[in-house]
Amino acid sequence: MIRRYIQAFALAALTLTGLASCNKDVETNKAFTVAIHGYNIGDDQLEVTVDTAVYDQQLLRANGQLGFSTVYPYFAGKKDATISVKNKSTGKELLRETMPLASGQLEFFYNLVYINGQVLDIKPPAVDTSTNKLGFYIYYPDSKDPIDILLYDPNTGAMAYLAKEVVPETWVYVDYVPAEGFTDKNIIGGSTVYFLKAGTLDQWAFNNDEYASQTSGFGMYIPHQNFNLGKVQPYFIRPSPQGYGVEVARLFPNTDKY
Repeated sequence: MIRRYIQAFALAALTLTGLASCNKDVETNKAFTVAIHGYNIGDDQLEVTVDTAVYDQQLLRANGQLGFSTVYPYFAGKKDATISVKNKSTGKELLRETMPLASGQLEFFYNLVYINGQVLDIKPPAVDTSTNKLGFYIYYPDSKDPIDILLYDPNTGAMAYLAKEVVPETWVYVDYVPAEGFTDKNIIGGSTVYFLKAGTLDQWAFNNDEYASQTSGFGMYIPHQNFNLGKVQPYFIRPSPQGYGVEVARLFPNTDKY
C-alpha cells in the first residue's frame, strides 16, 4: 500500500514537472478589457459571452441600466476574440462583434439598448474637434411632445440648455461647448438636469411632476473647461419606472480624464 502511494506521488510530480517545462516559454500575461453600457427594457436577463467564456454569473439585468466589464486573458499570437450578448430566455442574439487583437488595441467598448425585444439603432456622428456632440434618446411612450433639457445650478441660478425640442423616441444630436457658469466640473456635478416641456421653464416633461423630471449632473460627464472638444457622447434617457427621477445611461466609455 505504501509503495503504491509512493509510485502515485512520483508520477504526479513528473507530470507537473513536464507541464511546467512545456509552458515555461508560453506568454500568458496578455489581456484586453471589454465593457458594455446600455439599457434593457424587458423582463428577460441578457447573457454575455467572450470567446468561450460564458458570464452566466454576471447576467445583465432586466428592466434597468446595463453595465458589464471584464479583463480577458489570452495567449500571444491570438489574432482576435468575439463578444456576444443574447437574451437568456429566448436565446436570441442581440450583439456580436469581433475584437481585433492583432491591431494592438486592448480596450473595447460596445453599447446596447434593448427595448421590448428590439435592439435600438445607435449611430453616433463623427468626431468634430471644434465642438462636442451630445446625443439624446428619450424613451417616454406616454407622449411625443418635444422636451428641453436644462442644466441648472441651484447655488447661482445659472442655466444652460443641453438640448432643445428633443422628440421622444428620436435621436437628437447637438453641438455643445461648456456654457457660461458651467465650465467647472464640480459646479456641473452639483447641478440639476431638468426635463421640461419645450419652450417652458415651469412645465415638467414627465408625468407633470418636478421630481420625476430631474436628475443630477454628476456622473453624466458633461464637458467642462478641462474636458472639452472632440467628445461624442450619446445618452439613453427615461423617467424611472419607480418614480425616482430620471435614469440616464451613458452610451460611451468611462474615462479617467474627466
